[in-house]
Amino acid sequence: MAELPLLIFPQAKIVDPPKGKAGFPPLNAPSKQVQISRLTPQFENLEKQFLADQAILSASIGGLEPEMVLVIETAGRIEDFQRAIANTPGLEWLAEWDEEFEPDEYFFNKDSKQQKTDKRVDGRLYLAMTNQQGLSELLALWKQWQKTNDLPPGKAKWRDVFSQIKVIRRWGIQEQLIETGVLDIWREDLEYEDTAHQHINFQVEFFYRKDRQTRKQNEVIFKTLLEELSGQLISPFLEYSEIGFHAAKAQLSRNSIQTIVEKIDRNELDVHLLKLPSIMFFRPTGQSLTSSPDETAAIENAPEYPVSGDPIVAILDGVPFSQHTWLKDRLILDDADELENEYQPGDRKHGTAMASLVIHGELDANQVPLTRPVYLRPILQPNPHAPNRDEHVPDEIFYEDRIERAVRRMFEGEGDVPAQADTVKIINLSFGDLTRPFIHAPSPCAKLLDWLSWKYRVLFCISTGNISESVNLGVSEDEFNRLNDTEKTQLTLAKINETAHLRRIISPSESLNAITVGASHSDSSIVSNLARRVDILPTPKLFSPISRFGHGFRRSIKPDILLPGGRQLFNSPPIGSIFKASLTGLPPGQKVAVEDNKGDQSASSYMRGSSNATALASRAGAMIYEVIESLRTQMPDAIQGDQIAVLIKALLVHGASKKDVDEVLKQHLKPTPDPRQLKSFSSKSAGYGHANVSRVLACTEQRATVIGCGHINEKQVHEYRFPLPPSLANEKYWRRLTITLAWFTPINSNHRYLRQAKLFFDAPKNTDVLGLSRQESDWTQVRRGTVQHEILESIKVSDYQDGDELVIPVQCNADAIDKLDEQIPYALAVTLEVKEGVPISIYQEIRSRIQTQIKIKES
Repeated sequence: MAELPLLIFPQAKIVDPPKGKAGFPPLNAPSKQVQISRLTPQFENLEKQFLADQAILSASIGGLEPEMVLVIETAGRIEDFQRAIANTPGLEWLAEWDEEFEPDEYFFNKDSKQQKTDKRVDGRLYLAMTNQQGLSELLALWKQWQKTNDLPPGKAKWRDVFSQIKVIRRWGIQEQLIETGVLDIWREDLEYEDTAHQHINFQVEFFYRKDRQTRKQNEVIFKTLLEELSGQLISPFLEYSEIGFHAAKAQLSRNSIQTIVEKIDRNELDVHLLKLPSIMFFRPTGQSLTSSPDETAAIENAPEYPVSGDPIVAILDGVPFSQHTWLKDRLILDDADELENEYQPGDRKHGTAMASLVIHGELDANQVPLTRPVYLRPILQPNPHAPNRDEHVPDEIFYEDRIERAVRRMFEGEGDVPAQADTVKIINLSFGDLTRPFIHAPSPCAKLLDWLSWKYRVLFCISTGNISESVNLGVSEDEFNRLNDTEKTQLTLAKINETAHLRRIISPSESLNAITVGASHSDSSIVSNLARRVDILPTPKLFSPISRFGHGFRRSIKPDILLPGGRQLFNSPPIGSIFKASLTGLPPGQKVAVEDNKGDQSASSYMRGSSNATALASRAGAMIYEVIESLRTQMPDAIQGDQIAVLIKALLVHGASKKDVDEVLKQHLKPTPDPRQLKSFSSKSAGYGHANVSRVLACTEQRATVIGCGHINEKQVHEYRFPLPPSLANEKYWRRLTITLAWFTPINSNHRYLRQAKLFFDAPKNTDVLGLSRQESDWTQVRRGTVQHEILESIKVSDYQDGDELVIPVQCNADAIDKLDEQIPYALAVTLEVKEGVPISIYQEIRSRIQTQIKIKES
């Protein structure tokens, strides 16, 4: 099959945007009298708690202005509420989050006949800091609203607020300690007597205050209350205004933690530190990687391929064994923090494996290595207290800080050191924070990556993370072995579906601007001996049984794509029904270069997981880069430098499809879900599906891919015209149209939507000339992130004439901001194909018409 180059759209035409469409489903809210009855006790309780907190804290810190964080949970949307807060003296806006809740007797959605529906109700959770003046003002407005609907000028928005409040309360222990999981971790730590460690470390995240003096005052107060418990800081305070992040790492004795836990259990909440209103969350510290296998084997010498040019891929990971035969002279190692001094022979595990996969892919696949060097900046180091010295970020270090400094050093330099790798377009991040599964709001690290991605126009490839827990299949070893592959798949899928809420992606894989990669259950290895290991999910068409699930922020598509992560086998239980993941270095899995404890320069092992899949995504991105550079050589003005990374992002997704996933799930997921449930499970487990990179590197006679790039402003529409091949007109051949739009967005950390720029296109309808119908993903969900990927197919007779075109309008709206001042870089990829062997030269016909468009533009 001849490989043909990708085609490029002429510059898009700018047209006027269409008029907006209105409307949200009608919401039923209780009457004013019911609201007064419901909420009066809540307001009274707020006032009592404020006075009680003031009394507790004033005993420790004299002269402290009392404050409280208000949590206002509403049903439905309240537009411009932030402005209402700003116009109320004594109140300061902090945050706003989306939430959903089950309908109740007071709040529910209504259908077109004004009848109650079972649909979950959209809500909002607003946070505001209040002092005595603010609380008094709020109570006065509440009392005035009870008497009349007329509120003072500038306060009218509070009418909507009071009408739609579901709950109003203070921020407290539930959010600070329980929902973050740190309280459970403290309980576990206290269960085991550890004479070597008489202290417990933790992280505190503060509400980000706009006023710098207030932030510094909060630091002083926190340190004072910490010392009151004989605690201490273990790191400097860290803050990033760009993402609204302000935090500290601290330490308390086991006795102090024991006292706090016991008081919480007795509901005695008089611990001064817990009453500090500036604290948003307590969190556990430390980020570690799963242990690497010990089994190694020698491999043949690496093939000799020349290495030249500037790096395009950077890896942030552990220190690699750079003298390994397969890595030597292929890495630019920038160990700015001198972390290699922390390593012993055999410790260089994860960084070595990730570098091997990025450069060579799976060693069993015998692929050509990347021709450019790879930049590697270590940010992990061995944990001397872990049994296998697993690599981690130490408790006293913010890994957000290490990442930010590493990326800044690459593009700007550090101190007197100039920029070290400003040609990089892809940054591989194959690890995450197991203590921080994504639930509602993006983590600071995810927001940091979004900001860095926007600032430097660089693409992060991030792993979803792995599940290390065993799987209780409910059958014994003998019972399992008697099942056929179909029955094994059904059994395992049912168990995975039951525990999907425990398999959430981990920070920072919810990042909006990044590509998040999950692992498929596949590899290139050959298995000769299973021993007592079994494959609990015997199909390469699905996700790995250890890969984590989405959805992403605002139920966006996450993971974005799946790539091979190695077949993960499980050890059969000698008794019982609990199957444990086998972490051996034997196949199956993905063969990688490793360092053994003898210093052998040609050792290898087999590994599995989403880290591997992410490294393969970064490798694929490097291959796409070379294709883009070739196109830029031919058409220098078509793709600008700051559009390259976002074009790589679009093309990584463009070849993805989850058709195989959907077919397997439809057949094997029991009980059989309805179409909506199936689509939801499919998208959160597989995203847009398996990424077929070879499809986006070149075209064929029966498959034509056309790409376009641009910078778009708010309320603009960029119109692209895709020429239709005349040989397909009025024919009944199967055809598929794939459209992928990707962009980088600035973020607004103060807004619940975070994403400032919303780009989208309207996919062709089945009434259009090609008679296409949408496949795979939900049309609303694909618009919630920064990649919209649509696949449309048809077998109907097409209805168009020679010269007809498919119009694809790319539109930009402001999302998390009133007015979008930035130009947004984006990339568009469109592929039309018929089955191979069909006697239609789609490519040549589209190519000639694209060239005609370009000539017309130029003239």
